[in-house]
Amino acid sequence: MRIGFLTMVAVGTLLAPSQANAQSITAYRTGEVSSGMTKQCIYDGLGSTYTRTISSVALCPLSIQVSRPSPASDNQMRQPSGGSITAYKSGEAVTGMTKQCMYDGLGNTYTRTISSVALCPLTIQVSR
Repeated sequence: MRIGFLTMVAVGTLLAPSQANAQSITAYRTGEVSSGMTKQCIYDGLGSTYTRTISSVALCPLSIQVSRPSPASDNQMRQPSGGSITAYKSGEAVTGMTKQCMYDGLGNTYTRTISSVALCPLTIQVSR
């Protein structure tokens, strides 16, 4: 009976990571932008853009794991391309001499890098 318990614990341990991976996708590097002491690594995953901020001397990974967009956003009709939308400030992070201002626009996240002593605008215009 003790062997059965250990088998169940081992199987449960093996199943847990696969459940976590079902909620994430792989995004692949499409570019990078250096600014001061930091570098923005830009990734594309299923048509959505993601950024990671790293040291300016570090190498951007070729791919990263990111949270999968919610099913509701998958089912929404996409607006025709062109024009711009207003994205609203959702947060900020200071890294060295720069600050990353984070914005939410229609469920997508956008990042702007500015001087660490400057104020993040409350809204920005981004192209669709």
